[in-house]
Amino acid sequence: MAAPRYRTPPSELVRLGERLLPRLPGDALAEVRQRAWRRFLAAGIPTPRVEDWKYSRIDALMAQPFAAPTATAPAAGTVRRAMAGGPAARRLVFANGRLVAGQSHVGGLPDGMRVMGLAEAIQHRPQEVAAAFEALPAPGPFSDLNTALAADGAWIELNPGVRPEVSLQLVFVAVGEPSAVITHPRVVVRLGAGARLHLLESHVAEGEGHVLTNLVAQLQLAEEAALVHERLQAAEGGHALVGRTVVELSAGARLLANVATLGGAFVRNELEVHLRGEGGEALMNGLYLPRGREQVDTLVRVHHHAGRCHSDQFYKGVVDEQARAAFAGRITVHEGAQDTDAYQQNRNLLLSDEAEVDAKPELEIFADEVRCSHGATVGGLEEAGLFYLRTRGLGRAQAEALLTYAFAGEVVARFRDGKLARQVRQGILARVPGGAALDPEGLVA
Repeated sequence: MAAPRYRTPPSELVRLGERLLPRLPGDALAEVRQRAWRRFLAAGIPTPRVEDWKYSRIDALMAQPFAAPTATAPAAGTVRRAMAGGPAARRLVFANGRLVAGQSHVGGLPDGMRVMGLAEAIQHRPQEVAAAFEALPAPGPFSDLNTALAADGAWIELNPGVRPEVSLQLVFVAVGEPSAVITHPRVVVRLGAGARLHLLESHVAEGEGHVLTNLVAQLQLAEEAALVHERLQAAEGGHALVGRTVVELSAGARLLANVATLGGAFVRNELEVHLRGEGGEALMNGLYLPRGREQVDTLVRVHHHAGRCHSDQFYKGVVDEQARAAFAGRITVHEGAQDTDAYQQNRNLLLSDEAEVDAKPELEIFADEVRCSHGATVGGLEEAGLFYLRTRGLGRAQAEALLTYAFAGEVVARFRDGKLARQVRQGILARVPGGAALDPEGLVA
């Protein structure tokens, strides 16, 4: 008999969900939550026999006896080190998925911009939250688990034409607790026609322990709206993240999405982009550097539903020691989406004989007038480059670190926020063998 494609959810997780569901806020969400919970129980946990989870190994992660989080606030120093966006940036801080009001600051926002914790939105706008939860396309098991159990997160709205001059940052701190915990933050962003927003998202860790963050983000851009969404994941140790981001772009809307993953026992980034109106643009850049026994999976799905749209995926990976990484990117050009420009590149650098990368680029084209390309590469450092640097007086470790930094730097250069880019550069050198001897500031052009 063939092995099952999905496994029954662990009994501890089921019991936890059954205890939490009746206590969650928002009567208007009760039926939405119950439907999602029933779908999760019916589907179960995906195995590698599910195509989108072919390279993912989550058995050990999900087998932990998870408890509900109890942490109330992270240390001020942890939040301070994660800050980006400049001194005027507004900020929401979360500890194990729960908003920490005392460390957040969203005062003085321009008229027509509303930022609040999801728990507050559930209290004051339950019908809108329920509608947003229901609007998530093609939910899978982890998305359903989030919909069923999400109690907090961020609710962000900009009226048409609103263009704040400051960035907004979401800081998610995974705080180690005596028991392994699982959290389900939900982020909803709605930009009106012509609105602009620079959204920063930082994931960091504090203390020992195991925290699984099951994040879902829904980003909706009306006509001619523009969003820059930059994410840094640096929650090392036993902390893990399963994140799904769904972006809907109307005519003329523009998205720039940058992500850097610099730590985490298991990290899975899912990005799903729907270009639904003519003239839309989505630029996606990513960098991942797993080491030790870490695993980072990247799944990108770009759907061109309308004509004259442009998308570009540019992802790089540096994999060391016994770490694993997987990249699965798909471009789908739907029928009628003529004059589409769509590109995808995935390049990977292996620093160890035991490191592993699986790359799976895909194209599906159902239109005639398109310009599309995709490709993936996996290799090691070039000896010629190492020889050149060593003849200039660098030791082998420093030469390898410099070449690795240069390889990764092509993605970092695409980050818009200077402070976040600096944190990424510092994180790269901290993870690359020999990188500690290099000055990240001196390497910036």
